[in-house]
Amino acid sequence: MTPEQIKEAISDDLKDGDEVFRLLRSIAYYFQSPDSDTATALDLIIRMLDRRDELETCLKGSSMMIDAILREAGLFPYIGEKGSWRDQLATETMRVPGMKDYVFHIEQALVFNKLAQGKSIILSAPTSFGKSLLIDALISQKRPSTVVAVVPTIALLDEFRRRMERRFPAYQVITRTNEIPTQKLAIYIGTQERLLERERIEGIDLFVIDEFYKLDLERSDERSLALNTILARYGKTAKQIYFLGPSIDEVPNANSFRDDVEFVRTRYSPVTADIIDRTGSGPSVKQLVKDLRSVRRTNSLIYVQSPPSASRLMEKLLGTRLSRKGDFTAELSQWLAENFHPEWFLAKGVRRGIGMHHGRVPRSIAHLMISLFNDGDLAAIVCTSSMIEGINTAAENVFIYDRNINTSKLDRFTFDNIKGRAGRMFKHNIGKVFLYNPPPVPEQFEVHVPLFNPDEMMRPELLMQLEDDILSDPARRRKQAIIRSSELPPQVLARWAEFGVDELNSLAEMVRQELSNEESLLRWKGIPEFEEVEATFELPWSILRFSKHGLRSARQVAHFANRLRKSSSIREFMDGLVSGTGLEAQAEIDRCFNFMRGAEYSFPQVLRAFNDVVDAVIGTGEVDYRVYAAQLQGLFIPGDLRALDEFGVPVPIIQRLASDLPQQDFREARETIRAFETEFPNRLTDFEGELLRRCLD
Repeated sequence: MTPEQIKEAISDDLKDGDEVFRLLRSIAYYFQSPDSDTATALDLIIRMLDRRDELETCLKGSSMMIDAILREAGLFPYIGEKGSWRDQLATETMRVPGMKDYVFHIEQALVFNKLAQGKSIILSAPTSFGKSLLIDALISQKRPSTVVAVVPTIALLDEFRRRMERRFPAYQVITRTNEIPTQKLAIYIGTQERLLERERIEGIDLFVIDEFYKLDLERSDERSLALNTILARYGKTAKQIYFLGPSIDEVPNANSFRDDVEFVRTRYSPVTADIIDRTGSGPSVKQLVKDLRSVRRTNSLIYVQSPPSASRLMEKLLGTRLSRKGDFTAELSQWLAENFHPEWFLAKGVRRGIGMHHGRVPRSIAHLMISLFNDGDLAAIVCTSSMIEGINTAAENVFIYDRNINTSKLDRFTFDNIKGRAGRMFKHNIGKVFLYNPPPVPEQFEVHVPLFNPDEMMRPELLMQLEDDILSDPARRRKQAIIRSSELPPQVLARWAEFGVDELNSLAEMVRQELSNEESLLRWKGIPEFEEVEATFELPWSILRFSKHGLRSARQVAHFANRLRKSSSIREFMDGLVSGTGLEAQAEIDRCFNFMRGAEYSFPQVLRAFNDVVDAVIGTGEVDYRVYAAQLQGLFIPGDLRALDEFGVPVPIIQRLASDLPQQDFREARETIRAFETEFPNRLTDFEGELLRRCLD
């Protein structure tokens, strides 16, 4: 039988034991054939596995035959507990060291053995492979003293942190830049930007980069520069590195960076998916709703290209009769409307069992969306790529509704990453992927890491952040030439290279001219007036390279910052900035959230960089923007309390309890919040108590 015939036979009604035997024999023969395609063979085996009980009913003993096929294919986690002693013995040999509830499949075991021997690995494997489990297994077996893990998003950082705290209580899990290690065993987790803000971490035993393809500057990710800098800082000195990512064909010259690096590429996947083609009619809300109803008892991710696209689609879905109602989500909907804004589509959608997830949604609420989705309280989440990069969900279905990511067309790499979110081991072995646009043309995907390749033409911004001892002679001469021609000292160029070397020098020239005026609005310290904030952002606004987070001008930044500082709550902040209803109001709500996201990093960094440039040009002590930058970064919440949002506490609750929390000791504040039932017995409603319990796990 051909693979197509086998697949058809698996889905057909099987009449008797003879048919079952012929089917199982055909699958076994195909898998063992030297001409077979591994991915196709695994697809057939997983489809067979999904009908295990029916096959056993038709032919007693077929389950043992299925276990034998699973063993041969290396799918040990799926082998039944009542199988033969041979199958059970094989399964036990694949049990994850120190994690008795987990079993490796064969490809995981092969990679883990390399890691356990101290080999540095760059792994390209499908989304469902189980790449992260290898990190946990390695920590469990080797007990490294210091682990550093770089993750691309705060959402993934949060998931990673929760997993590490749960599995490795002996380790101090450090995620904040000002947190000091107090134990011998430490796991540092952060985005590249956060880890760069820390003092150098010494004695790293294991250095991990998740989604390592973002090292490729050609992908035009504005954050790639920082990721390459963190690689330069720790990639050579760490005892072992493990980089993981999906669907990458080649990483040229990896051995030029470290002799012990091995690139491992595999297509092995323990789940599969059905493709439902809707490309004939293109994106259609009517068809989407029809498809969602066809899978209404399961959970679905709906991919769109951007937050505005998510809002437009959510508005249309709210106009349909789609619904999965629950008491908690009904109360949550009301609470979100009261504490953020009643026109927020996410608040309205939650009441109907439809969530929303993108980079502008507050951290704690975004985590709650994932938790509710995995628990079955939400039937669907409309999401952007923010939920595609490494976050584990219980999604059986993925609807790829848009054909772009932001303004660029989806390439095959990103498409495969999104598609791979359908299905999950032991929950949905066979996912469903609904396509509303033609898939991208298959193409070779290589990751070109600047530090793995000749560096004579390396970008100045990266060159300035690298130590001389890892540069070639020509690159070192280029770096010295840049330093000699600069108005700014090398340490300022190195620290703030993300804004552009030429741009920083241009800013220095403008500062020299502007501050020749003793009455300049740039001359302030402490807490500024509105006009001073506007003037301070005005100069770098059109010069430096940084994310503006959807704001149109320096004046608008100053207006939003001033409004936030004077507001006692997020609701009050939004009420002064949001008007109208529907999409008009949603656009303004999104702008408020986008500003808040910029306030957490981009805008304070601009102030700090500007402060250093001013100090370098006219001398230290003339201005001080750093106090205000810190307050802005904390959303004007006292002390370090804003960071509680990342640990699951919604900002409105933080604001309400701030005066009674330890403001300078984050760990103490976190423990106080965890004990809210005794610490704040009358300050929270019953619903808010339940909300906190869910958010804090």
